Amino acid sequence: MKLYVLRTCPYCIRVLRWLEGRDLPVQIVDVPFAHSQRADLRAVSGQTYVPTLVDGETVIADDDEAILEYLKEKERLRVA
Repeated sequence: MKLYVLRTCPYCIRVLRWLEGRDLPVQIVDVPFAHSQRADLRAVSGQTYVPTLVDGETVIADDDEAILEYLKEKERLRVA
């Protein structure tokens, strides 16, 4: 799983804080401030907004609530 973030984005910070201390295999990818410089993010998700979570075929873009719900479910399934 990869989480694309901008460290000054409050929605990204919210997801990052939730991830702290959890044992989920999430690679954090810092993106440039300028949308025009986010070619890698556009290539994997078709857009340039953050936070964006990519997990195989699953892409959740620009929606911290949906990302958190997805991560919570992944965590629940790992514990079960």
